[in-house]
Amino acid sequence: MRATIIIEKKDRYRATVSGKFGGGYSNVNAGETPQEAASFAAREMIRYGQSNSEGGDLVAPEEVMQLVPAHLQSVPARA
Repeated sequence: MRATIIIEKKDRYRATVSGKFGGGYSNVNAGETPQEAASFAAREMIRYGQSNSEGGDLVAPEEVMQLVPAHLQSVPARA
């Protein structure tokens, strides 16, 4: 199962993360600004997506996705 990081804008940016082995969390503070949320998302994509042999995907509002490096928006599975 691919890792998934979801960033939502509520009262502030909130994150839900799921990993390959059922690890993760939901509704965690990811920051108040798009810049803070993008930094949080990139860090979690490295933590969950790059370490997962099946890769991972980021789902976030456009203002956050624009700030996350392209190679961290969707991490491919390793052969």
